[in-house]
Amino acid sequence: MVLLLLGLLFILYSIYSMYNVYSGAESAPSVIQMNSVKLSLPTAPGTPPVETELISGKESSIMTNMGLWFMLMTFVASAGGRIGGLGRKTGKRDKVEVKTKIKIQVH
Repeated sequence: MVLLLLGLLFILYSIYSMYNVYSGAESAPSVIQMNSVKLSLPTAPGTPPVETELISGKESSIMTNMGLWFMLMTFVASAGGRIGGLGRKTGKRDKVEVKTKIKIQVH
């Protein structure tokens, strides 16, 4: 019974945590910091090249960290399912049926 409840708690925590992160109530833990992706565009001869930002470092960091958080919470939910499954198997009662045949002989 304890394993079943523990597995259920893991699953509920991962769902709650993912909901909070993806609804914007909380931010995903910052694990990776990415740099901006910039591109230098050629210009006329004698003028400096124009540099433009393709992907913001802040935005790409947020997306990467949200993806990592999703993978971690999916793992936690999966582990909760396995733990709950073990709890279900250990708490399950097996039915044993005994069938006997009685032969009566009349003389």
